[in-house]
Amino acid sequence: MIKRIEFHLNLDDPREAAIYQALIPSLRYRRAGEVIRQALDRLLIPISETHKPQALPTFDLQEKSHE
Repeated sequence: MIKRIEFHLNLDDPREAAIYQALIPSLRYRRAGEVIRQALDRLLIPISETHKPQALPTFDLQEKSHE
């Protein structure tokens, strides 16, 4: 069974506008639902031993400062 969930983004709110901007590429290819599902899965579903998060790249702050 498929359920549709409608939600609104207030583009006057900078955080919600940033969410919209991040979803624009996915909206063009009708994949925004998958992106939202993946984000909510990572946020809401407890991590099991078979579902481990990928390590995020770390950046050395000294390398970033070129001033």
